[in-house]
Amino acid sequence: MLIEKLNRELWSFDQAKTHVASALLPLCQAQILEQQAASSNRRPEWSRPEDPVKKSHDEARRELMIALRDGDLHATGRLSTQRRERYAAGYSIWDFHSGYPQPISPAHWREGQLGYLNNNLEYLEGEFIDIRVPRFMVLAIWPEPQVQEKTQIPGTVTPYTTPYLDLMKAAIRQYGLSVEQQDKKESLVAWFLEQEVESEPLSRNLAEAMATLIRMPSAQRGGAKRMIGPDLRDTG
Repeated sequence: MLIEKLNRELWSFDQAKTHVASALLPLCQAQILEQQAASSNRRPEWSRPEDPVKKSHDEARRELMIALRDGDLHATGRLSTQRRERYAAGYSIWDFHSGYPQPISPAHWREGQLGYLNNNLEYLEGEFIDIRVPRFMVLAIWPEPQVQEKTQIPGTVTPYTTPYLDLMKAAIRQYGLSVEQQDKKESLVAWFLEQEVESEPLSRNLAEAMATLIRMPSAQRGGAKRMIGPDLRDTG
């Protein structure tokens, strides 16, 4: 069944925020450029433009919180409802968090306060730590940014080649090779052995291989050529 192929990987809140920020970054960059263009004449010289990366992370945190508060995105965490008083320090902490994750309801998100480091959610009667969200739900709301393929304009892209291919083409020009005109392999090998690629001479094995590749297969077989025509053998 298709449900069995569902990727149930869990992301931490920070992992989810990083993904959402990457999706929002182009929008934040466009907004900042638009704002700069509109206020270029009014902004003081010492005023620094807003950082689009920071803006995208701030917006990502806000959008995640909206989705969690509305129930569009689900989350789990390890819950504690036990306070431990630290009388000497003058404050208390939540203790004995559960070893297994429990669902965090939208009401918890609306009532609680997410910590500065995004690793705990404290509300009136308890605290969730180790907060996780399903990866597939995050991708459903904020899909992976699509990578646009570069369109190649004919005639503007240099064809790929290598020094060996260039040398083989040079040999074809040097000996005037064609379908009708085939030179002997030995002379081609001798020519290749005199050449260098990146200041290094060619080995005999490589020279022989290159000499073979630039000749027609029919020329490599040797012997008499096959003649196409009627069979004149006596069949009587």
